[in-house]
This record gives sequence, C-alpha cells and structure tokens, in this order.
Amino acid sequence: MTMSEKSLILVIDDEIGICEGIQRALEPEGFQVSIALEGKSGLALVRENDFDLVLLDVKMPEISGLDLIGMIHQIDPEIICIIITGYATVEMAVSAIKQGAYDFLTKPFSVDILLLAVNQGLERRMLSLEAKRAARVKAEMQKLAEEKIRLEELDRAKKQFIRLVTHELQSPVAAVENYLKLILEGYVPTEDQKGILEKCIVRTREERKLIADLLELGHLEMIESFQVSRINPGEILEQVIEELREVIDQKDLGLLVEVDKNIPEITASPEQIKSVWSNLLSNAVKFTPDRGEIAIGLQYKNGTLMGRVQDTGIGIPLEDQEKLFTEFFRAENAKQAGVPGTGLGLVVVKRIIEGLGGKIKVKSKPGFGATFQFKIPA
Repeated sequence: MTMSEKSLILVIDDEIGICEGIQRALEPEGFQVSIALEGKSGLALVRENDFDLVLLDVKMPEISGLDLIGMIHQIDPEIICIIITGYATVEMAVSAIKQGAYDFLTKPFSVDILLLAVNQGLERRMLSLEAKRAARVKAEMQKLAEEKIRLEELDRAKKQFIRLVTHELQSPVAAVENYLKLILEGYVPTEDQKGILEKCIVRTREERKLIADLLELGHLEMIESFQVSRINPGEILEQVIEELREVIDQKDLGLLVEVDKNIPEITASPEQIKSVWSNLLSNAVKFTPDRGEIAIGLQYKNGTLMGRVQDTGIGIPLEDQEKLFTEFFRAENAKQAGVPGTGLGLVVVKRIIEGLGGKIKVKSKPGFGATFQFKIPA
C-alpha cells in the first residue's frame, strides 16, 4: 500500500470548481478527498475525521484560511496545512508559514506541483509521527529501566531488612536463653539469680517492643488496618503525657506543654496519632538526664497542624541525623549511653506523618538536646 492509498485529504475552498479540480487530480493517485466550501464546515469535518493533510484557501467568508490553520492544529497538531491562493504575496507567504502552514501554492497550479506539495507534506507528517513514536518508545524504555533499578533496590532493601529483623529478634532471645541456662546449670548462686532474672525481664521487654514496632510497620502498609475518625490531636497528646507521667516524675523532668486553644479535629487513626506522640515523647524522656527539661508544642495556623517535642538530652550527632529515620538505626551516643531502643520508633513516626501528607524534621546538637518538629495538613 502506498502513502496515498491510506491518506485522507480535505480541501477547504469557497470555489467549488477549485475543490472539484483538486479532487479529480488527487483521487486517481489513491488519495481519499473530502470537500468543504467554508471554514466552519471544514472544522467540523476535521473534528469528525482523521485527516492527514488540509488544503486551505486564504480568502473565504467568515473565517480565512490563515485563521483556520491554528484552529485545525488545536484539534490535531500533526495535520499538514497547505495554503492555496490566487492573491500570493511574499508577506502572505511569510504569514502563512508563521501560522503553521507547511507550504504555499499559488493559483493556478499544475497537477504535478500539487502532487509534489501533497506528497512532501505527507512525508513530513509521517516523519514527525515516527519521531514522536520513537520518543515515546525511548521514554517508555527509560521508565522501564528506572523501574527495574527501583525494584532491584527495593529487593536489596527487603533482604537487608529481613537480615536485620532476624538479628534483632534473635539477640534478646539468645541473651535470655543464656541467662536461664546459667541458672539451670548451677553457675549462678541463689543470691545472684534475682539480678539475672531482672535482666531477662528487660530483654523480653525489648523483644516485645521490637515485635510491637514491627507489627505497626506492617500495619502502616495496609491503610485498611486502621480505623479513622474525627479526633483532636491535642487530647491524644494529653493521654500520652499521663501515661508517661510516672517516669517523668521519677526523673524529676521539667515539662512545658503549649497547646493552642483552637486546635481543630482531623480525620485520622487515633492509634497512629498516639503512636506519633508516644514515640517522640518517650524518646525525649529516655534521652534526657534527670532534672532535665522537655517542651511540647501543638499549634494550628493556616490549615496546618504544627507539633514540636524538644528536650535537653544527649542530642544527636550531625552525621547521624539523616539516618535517624532508617530501620534499626541508632545513633552512636545513644548506644554508648546504654539507653534501650529498637531503632524503629522514628521510622513509624515518619511513615505515619508522611501518610497524612505531612513532614517531619529534626534539629540537634550533641550535648544540647534535640527538637523534632512535624507539620500535618488539617
């Protein structure tokens, strides 16, 4: 099949003789030719059909051929437009090209000149469409390559996560098992067994906390696992503070709470909002020495909730701050301080806040405490 056998041509000219003459010249060459005697009906045909090329007269009633070019290209930018006129001037030719015309034919023209212009125009259209198809294929291949890399990275991260989980789950269990073996095999005097059993309780609590954090991380992957409702994040903050009141008093920590009176209700999971406050506040309590201070803030402004937990604790080294929200990561000074933790709490916090369309950031300096700030669209 040749190019002409599959090409649809439209002639828009108010002179029926010109239209029929072009039709008689092109149809024997295999082109399918339609005719419109004015601009509006021509545009209607363009909307209803997939024309490859349009031949346009310049001077027509109501809409000129030059004005029609832009209208046609709004419908299909790839249609080739060729201007035909009996009033050719250099200025008109330049104007036609600027409007998006591919070529400019002066009446009267021979069949050979018409065929040459039409075939060259159709070849231009074919090359343009092929170039666009090639660009789409290239873009799709690039997208697939990027997706492949992303999936490979996810696979590596998943394997590493499994290795870390396995290690973190085995460690407390192994420690408890060794302690109990020492007792059963008679290596621990009766008077020392209480201390060993207390260590076992500490390690089992670590195991329970780790399992709870892992379960919460898993739940965060399934939106339907949390029931949402209209809640007041300020009221949930009060609940968390009361739950931690005993340890706050034991460490004689100063506590400053600033909550705006106009805090609105938000649609969220109560468990998730409680988890955010619990993790941030419990970290502040754990890492702040006795008689230190903790400041908590919750403000509402311009449709945004802004939360803040600030402490006077051990702080976080700058090089560790970017890794804080990575699974199982714990800053070196936190490990050295012997403060227990799973390295998952802040991961949970970040995922919850980002799941609500918000962001969280940290500011800290070793020895001068840390400040965690988050924003959530209300």
